[in-house]
Amino acid sequence: MPPWPYNVGVSLARSPVVLRRIVRLSLLMIHLVWGIVLTGGVFPMIGPARRDRIITRWSRRLLHILGVRLRVGAIAEVNGGALLVCNHVSWLDVYLINATQRVHFVSKAEVRAWPIVGWLAHKTGTLFIERGRRADTARINAEMRDLMQHGAWVAVFPEGTTSDGHSLRRFMPSLLQPAVELNCLIVPAALRYRTLTGEYSAAPAYIDQIGLWQSLLQIVSEPGLIAELHFGEPILPNGHRRDLAAQAETATAKLLGVAPAGTVPKTPADPPA
Repeated sequence: MPPWPYNVGVSLARSPVVLRRIVRLSLLMIHLVWGIVLTGGVFPMIGPARRDRIITRWSRRLLHILGVRLRVGAIAEVNGGALLVCNHVSWLDVYLINATQRVHFVSKAEVRAWPIVGWLAHKTGTLFIERGRRADTARINAEMRDLMQHGAWVAVFPEGTTSDGHSLRRFMPSLLQPAVELNCLIVPAALRYRTLTGEYSAAPAYIDQIGLWQSLLQIVSEPGLIAELHFGEPILPNGHRRDLAAQAETATAKLLGVAPAGTVPKTPADPPA
């Protein structure tokens, strides 16, 4: 791996905002170039296990560059594939989770068009879904099944959008169907962002039509951030996906210390499995 000082991003808490931005953004550009070299030149020549280890290390170093300190709770040991469900606050969530547990994410198709980031996401196994097309859910479910039945973890954000991290939106059940069909465990998780003094931070929240560049500037301008990621007990995939979505939502809400958004009702858009 390159020898440049990744930890510099974390150590800039007392530096002027302008200096924090310059240093962190400069290191980020180098790190992105290194990511392109790895995914385009190295990944085709190595096996999946080694690729997964590289992705985990790359994600951890990205967090260091951006000044994010990760605090992770214990995760239950799961044999084989699993479906990770989590609340969604920021594009940064993907790297927090991958720095802890290698997963394949299901993401909105628009991310594929993001400069560099979208290409890297594609090359590292992200599945892209067109949310405006109901038929696309069937395709994504098939791809999720293929990954999980071969022992991989797949992660979904069942809220369907980002929130400010203060509350939880209703968990949509459609992407939980592959876990039911394969009898794979569902692992609930919860993440939140804090300032270095332990208070709530809205800096990473990707909401209110904010752009990726503006969001990035907010993050690198902070003295630093603490990202907390906690996991709940795995949920057995017994029952209908609507009931499982409600269970996962309740578990995530408990980890966050907030109220669940409510049970998931049956709707014409979500026919029986």
